Amino acid sequence: MRSNRILHRPLTYIGSFMLLGTLVAFFGFHSLTGERGFLMRDNLDREIVSAQEHLNILEKENTLLEGRISLMRDSEVDKDILEEMARSELGLFAKDDVLILPYQ
Repeated sequence: MRSNRILHRPLTYIGSFMLLGTLVAFFGFHSLTGERGFLMRDNLDREIVSAQEHLNILEKENTLLEGRISLMRDSEVDKDILEEMARSELGLFAKDDVLILPYQ
């Protein structure tokens, strides 16, 4: 009986379909073109690859720094590392020293 009353009110009947259609269109549009939609999948994949490359670079740099730190942690400090650090921190260089500075 109740469903018959809804059918006799055309505005309610059409309004419910318009509301449902609007909701489907809204969520369908955003599932395709939204920030995490299907069309943005390639962009997200490129960002992931870029982040992984950056992570690999940082891991290599971390490995190099850990190696240098291990040379300073042992019971006897590596003399070359000690001299390099003293010269760079204190700015002491001999007249005949050749400086090779890293590119930054």
